[in-house]
Amino acid sequence: MRRIYIGLDLAAKPSRCTGFVAIEHKQKLDVVEAMCLSLDDEIVYAVTRFENPVVAIDAPLTTSDKPLRSVDRKMILLGYRVLPPSLPHMRMLTSRAISIATKLREYGATVIETHPRSVLKSSKCSSVEDLAKKLGIELKPNIAKNKDIRDAFLAAVAALCFDFNCSNPIQESDGVIWLIKELCLYSNLNS
Repeated sequence: MRRIYIGLDLAAKPSRCTGFVAIEHKQKLDVVEAMCLSLDDEIVYAVTRFENPVVAIDAPLTTSDKPLRSVDRKMILLGYRVLPPSLPHMRMLTSRAISIATKLREYGATVIETHPRSVLKSSKCSSVEDLAKKLGIELKPNIAKNKDIRDAFLAAVAALCFDFNCSNPIQESDGVIWLIKELCLYSNLNS
């Protein structure tokens, strides 16, 4: 069965690159798209061309009355460096992420929150290339060259692990941030 896993490294402002990566799972895992997008409608269209994808967004999908969500506090205690949604730049990002996630869910997408730098750290892989190799995925050249697309690839891996039982959710009452298990300590998932 064909399934698509999408990672979005969402920019706070539409004038900046939002990294977009789609990984297809048929008989093996392949990056089928890796690019920069900008406008909300462009992002929604790019995702909704695929049937019922799992989408991982690098942005808070919940808010809190407190300066720091409990889930962010837990991430920090576990050694992951995240920014609180209460910062002005993060408020703009969070608002945009919640709006896009709502639209994607209306189209049947499963949408989760992730944090790419923490995904790589939780994987125990030494690099994005090492993680891709572990998964049996060949990276497109623009993934290595563009930070936003590279982070979108890591988000797509979080979406993939959401389905493949290799996720490591960090959960509190005010949100869930989906990371991945220590994949570089285990055998190839794609064999």
